[in-house]
Amino acid sequence: METVQGAQNEQSNSSPDQDTFDYGYQSNIAPERMAWVALLVAFALFCIMTVSSILGVYYFLFESTISVSVTLRVAQGTVGITGSDLIEAVEREQEDLTSSVTSISTDSQSQATIQFWEQPTDEEDPKPSLMASATLQRNTFVTFNRATSPRFEWGSQPYDIQLSKLSGQLEILIVGAQENDIFFRILTEHGLVIHLNRNGRYSIHATDDEVSLLNLGGEAIIFFEDEFTNNRLVPDGQEVVVRMGNRTIELAPSVENVLKNSDYSLQPVTVDENEQAIMPPGWGCRVSQNNSPRGTFTIEEFDGRRVVRLRRLDNATSNGEVGCVQPFGMDGLDVTAYESVRVVSTFLLNYQSLSKCGIAGSECPLMLMVTYDDQFGITRRWFRGFYYDELLSADYPTRCASCLQDHQNINEKVWYTFESDNLFNLLDEERRPTRIRSIEFYASGHQFDTMVSEMMILVSPLEVEQPAGD
Repeated sequence: METVQGAQNEQSNSSPDQDTFDYGYQSNIAPERMAWVALLVAFALFCIMTVSSILGVYYFLFESTISVSVTLRVAQGTVGITGSDLIEAVEREQEDLTSSVTSISTDSQSQATIQFWEQPTDEEDPKPSLMASATLQRNTFVTFNRATSPRFEWGSQPYDIQLSKLSGQLEILIVGAQENDIFFRILTEHGLVIHLNRNGRYSIHATDDEVSLLNLGGEAIIFFEDEFTNNRLVPDGQEVVVRMGNRTIELAPSVENVLKNSDYSLQPVTVDENEQAIMPPGWGCRVSQNNSPRGTFTIEEFDGRRVVRLRRLDNATSNGEVGCVQPFGMDGLDVTAYESVRVVSTFLLNYQSLSKCGIAGSECPLMLMVTYDDQFGITRRWFRGFYYDELLSADYPTRCASCLQDHQNINEKVWYTFESDNLFNLLDEERRPTRIRSIEFYASGHQFDTMVSEMMILVSPLEVEQPAGD
């Protein structure tokens, strides 16, 4: 007993280093279980980070987009540009558009073109290529929302261009799209959506009461934003009219371009045995001058478009002409069954050496000429000229002796789309055409450099009156 009691006393009097301390918490989880939990959490975090990295890289490579380069070019008059600060600025020349631009407007004397550019992917050819353009005709308002492209050429996202609040007339040209890789949307004030996804030429006219869409070479879908089922596919060569009051979408009497292969921007390039581009079928070109140097006509790429280029330079000081013509055969084109005949052309005046159209008003850097027969069988010609250089010191006439209208003064080095009034209304009744023989565009003067990307004659049939019902 004494031995046990002594041992107990000795234990109670031992030093603190030999005591067992209570730290206030003792885990009931076995250490090996805690190790497994830590290992599983670390593995889960690793999986999340790996999947997130893979998805992030995939999104960056295939799904991400960037803003494309957008430029505004003023072809005539002045254009109003309203930014995010809602302050309108007046632009007379050129403007790079950004996301801060909210709206663009033209007045009764102006025209402008918005161009959307694809960034270059070929290091050997660093120039951007044109994806699409939108020309604002007179008295037109539109809001610029966005224009994006895939970050890389292998990206899965389409080119996405959106304009909204359209009022007026808009001419759309899409030239850089592959199949289904572009979404070009135009929205009107009343929620109508026009969706374009093919290379082509489109004309849109929007008012409060109705919207018309003319497809001159492409494919379009038109529908209401809140009623997708009320839609209409608009194939090539068709026009639809939307009545905003009752929301009906109807086919209009067909508007036809009677010229062949006349939208050069959409035509495939054909070459001869010397690998030189040749004019599309239906067209023939001529060169004439009093003295050397000789003018030239070529088909080439210029400012993102395929064009017919009419050129004469080399310090020429005598008259010369270069032009291209499309005839309508021996019998011509009978237009008595049409309600309207309009001439449409898109071109760029790059250079001219004469002021206006020369001393006689007949040497314009671009002249349009329609040769036709009137109701008496007399052959007549309708002219319209265009120029940009107007020296104040040169008091030259603004029309030629055979012209019924003044020539048109536009800005240099800018694309301009001309659409004539109905020739039936422009000409006196006895001079109205019954049969069109040919149409020609030509450059005239001493030195000139002119690009033509489009030449059309649009005809609309007479509306046939339906017999009254019983």
